[in-house]
Amino acid sequence: MKVLSLLFMITTSCGICLILAQSDNCTRTNNRGDYILCVRKLSETLASKFSEIVVKELGSEYTTRFEIRTAYKVSRYQTSDNEVLTSIAEKLSYKLSAATNILRHMNNVISDNSTPSFTHPCPFNSIRKSVFIKSSNVYDTLPSQDPKNNMLGRFKDLKVKRQYFLSHMDYATDKDCATMPHSNLRYLYHKIVHPEPKLVVFIIDNNMREGPLQHAIHVAKETVYALQDSDLIAVKMTNMTEFLKFEDTCSTDGISDIGNATENNKLLLREYLSSIDIAPNNMSPISINTELKNLLLQRDLPKHKLFIFLTDTKVLKNETWLKIFPYSANRDESLKFAIGLIYENQADKNSSLGILHIDKWHTHTNNHSVMRLHINDSGVVGQVASAFISLLPGHYGSKKIKIEGPVWEATERDFMISLVLPTTTGVLGLDLYWSDLAEDIVYFKGSNQKKRAFVMDFSGTVLMHTFFPRPESASDKIKFTKLESVETYTFISTVKQEMLANSSGNLTMYEQNSTKSIIYSWKWVGNLYIVCIVSEVAEPAVFNKTNIFFTRSNKEILFHRLDLFPPKMGKMCRHFKQIATIDQGTVYLSPSSFQSPFTYLYDMGDGQEAVTYMQNYLAYLKSVAHGLLSNPGLKNEIQQDVGFLNSILSYYKRQHLHGPYSKYIVRRYAVTESGVMVMFPGTVLEYDYEPVRRPWYTYALENPDKIILTPPNLDVGGAGYVVSISYAVKSSFYPTMVVSMDVTMGFLYKLLIDSLPLCAMSYVKCFIMNNKGYLVSHPGLMDPNSSGPIEQQHITHKESMIAIDMLNHKGFVTKRLCNNFYDKTIQRFYEFNTSLPNVLSNVVSGDHCIHYYIAAIPGTNAFIGLVNASCNVGAFCPCSMVDRLCLNCNRMEQTDCECPCECSSELYECPNSNASRYNLEMPLCGMMLENNNHKSHYFHNFAENLKSCFDFQCETYMSHSSCLGVVGCEWCQIDADGRTPLSAPFCTSQSTCFNGVLGAVTPYGEGTLGHINRDAFGNYSAIGPIAGCIVTASLVIAVAIYCYRQNVTTASCHNLYVDGPAETWHDADVQMSHLQSDDMHDLSGQDKLLPAMEIEAPISPYRVVTGYRRPHTAGGSDHGYSTMTPHEDSEATGFSVNEPIVLSDDTKSDISCPLPAKIKPRLKANDLNVTVLPCGKNSIIAPVTVHRHMEAS
Repeated sequence: MKVLSLLFMITTSCGICLILAQSDNCTRTNNRGDYILCVRKLSETLASKFSEIVVKELGSEYTTRFEIRTAYKVSRYQTSDNEVLTSIAEKLSYKLSAATNILRHMNNVISDNSTPSFTHPCPFNSIRKSVFIKSSNVYDTLPSQDPKNNMLGRFKDLKVKRQYFLSHMDYATDKDCATMPHSNLRYLYHKIVHPEPKLVVFIIDNNMREGPLQHAIHVAKETVYALQDSDLIAVKMTNMTEFLKFEDTCSTDGISDIGNATENNKLLLREYLSSIDIAPNNMSPISINTELKNLLLQRDLPKHKLFIFLTDTKVLKNETWLKIFPYSANRDESLKFAIGLIYENQADKNSSLGILHIDKWHTHTNNHSVMRLHINDSGVVGQVASAFISLLPGHYGSKKIKIEGPVWEATERDFMISLVLPTTTGVLGLDLYWSDLAEDIVYFKGSNQKKRAFVMDFSGTVLMHTFFPRPESASDKIKFTKLESVETYTFISTVKQEMLANSSGNLTMYEQNSTKSIIYSWKWVGNLYIVCIVSEVAEPAVFNKTNIFFTRSNKEILFHRLDLFPPKMGKMCRHFKQIATIDQGTVYLSPSSFQSPFTYLYDMGDGQEAVTYMQNYLAYLKSVAHGLLSNPGLKNEIQQDVGFLNSILSYYKRQHLHGPYSKYIVRRYAVTESGVMVMFPGTVLEYDYEPVRRPWYTYALENPDKIILTPPNLDVGGAGYVVSISYAVKSSFYPTMVVSMDVTMGFLYKLLIDSLPLCAMSYVKCFIMNNKGYLVSHPGLMDPNSSGPIEQQHITHKESMIAIDMLNHKGFVTKRLCNNFYDKTIQRFYEFNTSLPNVLSNVVSGDHCIHYYIAAIPGTNAFIGLVNASCNVGAFCPCSMVDRLCLNCNRMEQTDCECPCECSSELYECPNSNASRYNLEMPLCGMMLENNNHKSHYFHNFAENLKSCFDFQCETYMSHSSCLGVVGCEWCQIDADGRTPLSAPFCTSQSTCFNGVLGAVTPYGEGTLGHINRDAFGNYSAIGPIAGCIVTASLVIAVAIYCYRQNVTTASCHNLYVDGPAETWHDADVQMSHLQSDDMHDLSGQDKLLPAMEIEAPISPYRVVTGYRRPHTAGGSDHGYSTMTPHEDSEATGFSVNEPIVLSDDTKSDISCPLPAKIKPRLKANDLNVTVLPCGKNSIIAPVTVHRHMEAS
């Protein structure tokens, strides 16, 4: 028996030895057990390598080497929530009281009843100019001159966008500023004077000449723009039996004849009216009358109703047209009927519009004419629109100061708050920047400590929240929502009642079936706003001071603006496309480092004064004698944080120039919680860059002791696609910081191949994905034959069959929902369990030709996966390819595979919906992380003439493995035609052979054939002249196609195909010259660096409405739920409607969204929020795409 057991032990140990021997090189695996061992070993190898990189390359343990004798101690006290709340409330109260004083002063000045409307400064003449009013001709026409100087002094304390007086006398139309869009101010005027909900029905006669029809359309559009969300609209064309269908989320089929005047419905109306043709005949007035009467029976309607009939002089000749109005049997004061009569003088091409107010059916007489105006002037159209609405009863008696807004104004890239004072003769107002008033909420620190802050008005609407995107970086307008949709707890109604009843207080609530407490602390700001801080953690009873040590460093501080403050001893050079230096790292102060981030951003936008401000910051930071120089506006801890981080730069420099991984690392950087950032190589950063709101920073802080891998992003600095590796360093002796670096995408793949040579086999794919399922490294992302996107690629996109199988693993992957209240969406995303102890493989048994093995990489947020595929299987996960909409919003099964997506939550706000079923207890998605929506300035003139910082010497790498991942280098393997493999592949610079294709146009929009190293190039291919011919021929064909399309377009349509939504380009003066070649690609990029000086983007003062279907292109800004990517913007084509009447309707829009300054005019195609039908009857474009099947080698 003993002999048998001994024999068994020997046999078993030999078997184990054999398996271990095989797993040592992991190249001869032929059974499942071998693969499991290999993947486990690979995960451990990668864990140790990542750990080594963080320690040795990023200096995560560097601070422990500081000698205490060279350090000094600083005590920092933690402020309580109540102290922070009081500070926020007092600051906001001060700004509002200053504005109120200015408003009252203006009221004292304007005592003359005949004062006309005025606006100062005139919008669009003043974009990006000083908001401090330094000169004014507004007061020259006013009776009193002496308040002028006093008022100008006060403007210096408060940043005011504009001041205005909207007179009842001229229907809130400033004659001296007639060329400007008025819709914002007109919208505001009617919100104050006509606040009650109203129904406005347009009957448009399209059986008239082109000129009068266009005038009628412009009047209808401008009237609708002046209406509120609570108002209702209906549109009837006289030649059609149907009304225009509007969006109605709460109706059974989602559309209705009567719609609220929301942004989407206004846009829908605009697109519809732009496509109207002249009709050969009309319906009879009696049948129109019947339809209008039926319309009034459809649903509960507001008390006040206005019917506007826009027609030409036929109504004077044929009085039966007056019978179209649905008169009531008894005199009803709430029903108003008006005719907009368009007179056209054919001889001098002059048109005028008369408004006839019909209060009952009778023969027309001139006594009922309200006004008659020439409408060839674009400024008059808005006046006509206001005259129509003013037929309704108004509130002219109120004298109380009100606050209205926020309203989005994209020329300023901000929301505007209007402080208004109604008077007997009109409305006085000041427009203030919401980012200025609410800056302490926007930059509130504490989201890492489960704290959040918000501002609410007394109607219960949340107007600013810590989780909102910063207005200056928002890609979409924020949808303000009620408190119940933000704090979705069962007890929130109790909290809200307390907040509205008491001017300040604290309330501790407990979640159902949980011991977790939530503390609400609030304070009123006048009778205008309520500021609140929510904390989910109990505060310590005593706020202990923390002793933090800082080294005393005599090292020179180099500010990041190298163009303005060049290094004294070193030289400047070009790091890819950036101004840089390798003699020293640079220090950058983000907006959150300042006591007033808005003031800092405003100062930096003023080119001349910005230099002076920066000199002051630099002098303060360099001052050794603490306290001698006054603080120029930085937070208290900034000076110490700069000294602390600056000391790590010498370590970064040494490692970057001489470290073992130096040729794979693009840059290294470190950030403290206060927003101070240092970087090597030292580089110029964009002044509004906010590192503490980036995915690599936030995820590192949320996951202490874990190394964070962020999926590939296109580097703004020009280094191609890079991956960020970051790690949070927390210590009781030093400030908390996050250290991070950008490495090439090829470096991670090289790590995989070097650690497991099996990954290089043709039938094997190895990949790394993060805990949200997004791919960090995958052979498909580096395949030169693949034309698909690289950023934001999810496991469900690239490996659908594996994703389907993984969902069957209990406890490995969970589908989650969260509430994104600022855009009213519910997000679906995946969460993978990073504490996975074992290697997982196929759940579904059977003879698969595809086997996968996946394991967590210990100490990171990532997983390593290995796929052994001997065949191609056509599995897919359902995904929408045109937007991020889930294909089935009514159900979500844990085992159903679908791409990360979103559903609208607006449906659950309907009166009859079961909102509690969906919204209650659904977690918030958290802070909106920022992505790389930088301007398209990648090659500043200053940097272009500098010598490159590093000579990458790509030609010296003779093999694919040695070239793989080297910064600035590519293994060139496909010829210029994009298909033919090169007979002799070679290593060359990235700009010559991007993604392995010779002469390929880079994502930065460069055609690179001209930059090729001819000596190296001549040895491998003689394709240059041929490629040149191909490019030339392509250009000729493209121009020919464009000319052909322009010629065949119908006159009524004016379509121009652009890579953007139809709502982006509305007017005839937005020409092709505005579509700059630099803006052809949406280059998301790795969020770093911009040239020092900025070129203003062309500003289009036209409305762009962004809505519910929008992309989130950030790597981590969406909590793991992006489907569309920035590089899919060429895969869908938007229709743009150019309207034939220049500046006669849409230049009226100071309203919500003209195209912003400093944002490129070409928007993504997936920004469409409404399906836009091209011209022609009954034509619908329906893009239907099944996602690609799993890639198999």
